[in-house]
Amino acid sequence: MNIVEISEHTIDLDLLPQKATILDGGCRIFTFTDPLAAMGHNVFSVDIDNLVDNKYFHCALSDKSGKCAVVRTNDPQATHIKEGEEIPMYTIVDFSEMVGVEKWDLIKLDIEGKEFDILHNSQHPLATQLTVEFHSHCDKRQTKEALDLLIEKLSEFYTVHNQKWEEKYCCAPNYWDVLFIAK
Repeated sequence: MNIVEISEHTIDLDLLPQKATILDGGCRIFTFTDPLAAMGHNVFSVDIDNLVDNKYFHCALSDKSGKCAVVRTNDPQATHIKEGEEIPMYTIVDFSEMVGVEKWDLIKLDIEGKEFDILHNSQHPLATQLTVEFHSHCDKRQTKEALDLLIEKLSEFYTVHNQKWEEKYCCAPNYWDVLFIAK
């Protein structure tokens, strides 16, 4: 195992084949995308915000496809989605079909609360590796108990690494960096 942290997300580099297919959900300023692309991987970056660079898909990932609105706050790191008609919204399956990807080697989910719904409602395994930042502070349904149940459910399909409930970023405790590796 060659566990590394890229932009606060843990991955196992040894599990990435050459030219791995990677989905960066919540790419923000490309601090996860850019190092992996520089290694020669095929990175599909997604964000709900209007970013300066055009190397990303301006859409949302969710547990359903359709349209949604974007909620912006004083904290640009807390931008999230709600019901509405502002931008396209895709399930990972629908997004994969749209971009022509049959299998993801790595998926990063840092999408301000929707990672819970995606992981809860998807068929697994979604990828060889999932690196997830949960957002219990953004979604009151995401209690430690609810996240523990979800992680236990996911452990049927993945080995779970780095499951630490801790305070960071001046927020309440959360699972900030969980790595799931498909069994």
